[in-house]
Amino acid sequence: MNRSWGERLRSRTFIGPAVFVITTLVVIAALGVPQQRDVIAIWLLFGLLCFSLADLRGYARGVVFEWLPFIAILIAYDSLRGTAGHVFGVHYLPQLQVDRELFGGTAPTVTLQRWLWHGHAVWYDVIPWGVYLTHFFATPLVAAILWKVDRARFRYFAALVVVLSFAGLLTYALYPAAPPWMASQAHLMAPTTRLIPEVWRYLGIHSAGSLVENGYQYANNVAAVPSLHAAFSLLIAITLWPRKHTWLRPLVALYPLAMAVSLVYAGEHYVSDILLGWIYALAAVFAVRVFVRRRAARRSARAAVPAPVFPREGLPEPAYAREQTR
Repeated sequence: MNRSWGERLRSRTFIGPAVFVITTLVVIAALGVPQQRDVIAIWLLFGLLCFSLADLRGYARGVVFEWLPFIAILIAYDSLRGTAGHVFGVHYLPQLQVDRELFGGTAPTVTLQRWLWHGHAVWYDVIPWGVYLTHFFATPLVAAILWKVDRARFRYFAALVVVLSFAGLLTYALYPAAPPWMASQAHLMAPTTRLIPEVWRYLGIHSAGSLVENGYQYANNVAAVPSLHAAFSLLIAITLWPRKHTWLRPLVALYPLAMAVSLVYAGEHYVSDILLGWIYALAAVFAVRVFVRRRAARRSARAAVPAPVFPREGLPEPAYAREQTR
């Protein structure tokens, strides 16, 4: 017996997400955990397709006019980020000195690793590793969710991401800065370990590489000031801040705090980097909000201006002009 249109629609709604979850698990098991923007973009677009089987025309339109420009801008940012630290000399001491001043003469990375690091990764080191990795997935996932439920909020969030990314890129180019693990290697602070690679080895898994050629390098070890890991975690918390279900607020606020502790313990950032990243996030929100409000005000002002009317019989200009030529 032929199924009704509603039954076919419900089948698509169920099968698409199931295919996405299964495919994701298989790909991670075979290729590793993706971190590169191009791989994540393909994974995200495939996921949106699986969740949009009931509206393929809307999906195609959204991909062409909203997602592809957004992804292209972020891949361009990543490409530029890889070379942004080669213009000026690398700064090692200012951010280290700020942390020492703030915390009684010892950088918090040193203190945390003295307390928690045992020379090799243990089970609880997986927690900061996992929080650190969410940086690569959380922003596109939030964007995808907003795209599905509220297109206006998606465009607003995309604008925030682009502004924040390129503000950080400009700073990286003008002020390349070494993170704690590099300062430790330069013997400018007590010995510390870069935690993230150690946990990769401890877990026995690897990161999926980029799909483009070997020369495609996103990594920039001196892109540390500001911490965009911290900035984006705060931006996500601001975007998802619950207005009605206030009991969820501590959970949302926990994300940027967990990211901050993870980055410091892992040797990826100083506390001063994180504080500056939060300032950048707040500045991006303020700048985009002002721009949106001013643009809306200009549109409202244009809409409120009445069409010019000539005095003779109250006719609009085209009709009056035609009458004069008779």
